[in-house]
Amino acid sequence: MSNWRKDHLGASSSEPLKVIIIGNGPSGICLSYLLSGYTPYVKPDAVHPHPLLQRKLSEAPGVSILDQDLDYLSEGLEGRCQSPVALLFDALLRPDTDFGGNTESVLTWKLQKERAIPHVVLGRNLPGGAWHSIEGSMVTLSQGQWMGLPDLEVKDWMRRKRR
Repeated sequence: MSNWRKDHLGASSSEPLKVIIIGNGPSGICLSYLLSGYTPYVKPDAVHPHPLLQRKLSEAPGVSILDQDLDYLSEGLEGRCQSPVALLFDALLRPDTDFGGNTESVLTWKLQKERAIPHVVLGRNLPGGAWHSIEGSMVTLSQGQWMGLPDLEVKDWMRRKRR
């Protein structure tokens, strides 16, 4: 077995992967990021604009979001999707975006290799999904701040790419 496969997938060729992500668009990329061991924590000095969520977050300082009760944290949140966990992560990554705000994310990400789960992401085309086929003159319904990924805001990516 090659060292690359052992280092990057954490499995030998005789061991099947336990996780296969179908689709390499933004959702698949975010899931792969989490499965690679990147773990979300609330920034120590962060203040969330939603008072109830802020109180709940302050009950477990220094504890990863993944190690907390996600149902409890997501109670009372509202937004554009029906999944409570998705609402929670939207609220943490982009506080008040659904209501026109542009508050900075309250999350910080730490690489914890012991949390990594060997996986592979499968997609038909380049990572990013449909974003590769969008023409420069096209307009999306999503606001620019919604286009970021965990730990990478779209404005920072565009600045690096000089777009």
